[in-house]
Amino acid sequence: MEQKIVFKEEARKDFLDADGNVDFQKVQARWNELAKVKVSLGNKYFTPEVVEQVKKLSAADQHRFLDVMMGGLANDDSSVGVYATRPEDYDVFSFYLQPLIRDYHKIEGETKQEHDWNIPVDEYLLTKIDPKLEKVSMRARVARNVKGWNLPPLMSKEERINFENKMVQAFENFDIKGKYHSLTPGHKNQITQEQADELIKRHFLFNDMTTDNHLTSSGVASDWPYGRGIWISDDETKMIWVGEEDQLRIISIVQGNDLGKVDQSLYQLLTGIEKSGLEFAEHPVYGVVTTCPTNMGTGKRQSILGKFPNITNGGKDEKKLKDIARQFGLQARGMGGEHSAMDHEGTADISPSARFGVTEAVVTRRLYEGLIKLYEIEAQLGKEQQQA
Repeated sequence: MEQKIVFKEEARKDFLDADGNVDFQKVQARWNELAKVKVSLGNKYFTPEVVEQVKKLSAADQHRFLDVMMGGLANDDSSVGVYATRPEDYDVFSFYLQPLIRDYHKIEGETKQEHDWNIPVDEYLLTKIDPKLEKVSMRARVARNVKGWNLPPLMSKEERINFENKMVQAFENFDIKGKYHSLTPGHKNQITQEQADELIKRHFLFNDMTTDNHLTSSGVASDWPYGRGIWISDDETKMIWVGEEDQLRIISIVQGNDLGKVDQSLYQLLTGIEKSGLEFAEHPVYGVVTTCPTNMGTGKRQSILGKFPNITNGGKDEKKLKDIARQFGLQARGMGGEHSAMDHEGTADISPSARFGVTEAVVTRRLYEGLIKLYEIEAQLGKEQQQA
């Protein structure tokens, strides 16, 4: 199937009847069509029992349920295919989302998300793995949404602008010195397209969201570029995205070899936001509320940029690195993150895949333990190639 860019307002019309109500037969027909290419989790858990449950809901909730599925219905390459539109979606549509979340996060039995930021400094040192890993690009980020606001797929243009302005007020009272760069036309902090391109080139700012059909069809990219921007600390080690897939993506970047120092920096930034009076949306079971269920739990993703020329055969075999990393609970992505490529040195973004059912401290430990195994394999392949 040919993929094209389509916005939610247009895409959802394919699933309405003549009276403007949700037509679940059309939804089922589309899921059946997509199953010939790939079965997303959204497709897998759209069962007759789920449809009967949805039909008992109000017409407004039925429309919201359709909105939750739009990212999957409009994309033939979706792995998950659902985006929450409000924090309460996880309760209102729990009959659909709960088994999907448990499947993705491999959760069995009763699990409640716990938080633990007690992460040691001077313990998870990359130089212990390999002395050459002295100066490595290390990142950690958390996804956050603020209580009392719709999630990005459902936000109106006015709500996006109001949320951005609320964050600007918070940034102006920050303990950490920095500057906000807005993409919103006419905003007092608006930057030029050239300035935005430079920030994208440096891997600071997110890309134009209207080029990603997952984001346009789900509503995440609606009203672009209004309500979008990035706060950057003066030393360029701390950043906050505003208005991307989640309302906030809070990021720490450290050049060095101590994973604990990245967490230390990130936690300082996170608590700084909370001190400004903002309350983050939390679910009593799933923890941090995020737009995509894959980030539920801690909402934390921690990574390093590492070179694996031997495993990837000079960047030619990315799949091999991804498959090996997966065995250790890690994800291997390209240099620019998801949907990007590795270079000729096999430079990859390596992070733990777990978000839910683990604490922030466990995420860091799993990254370190997984990297030990990955670099062992990389070194062994290097020796074998020298001997060949």
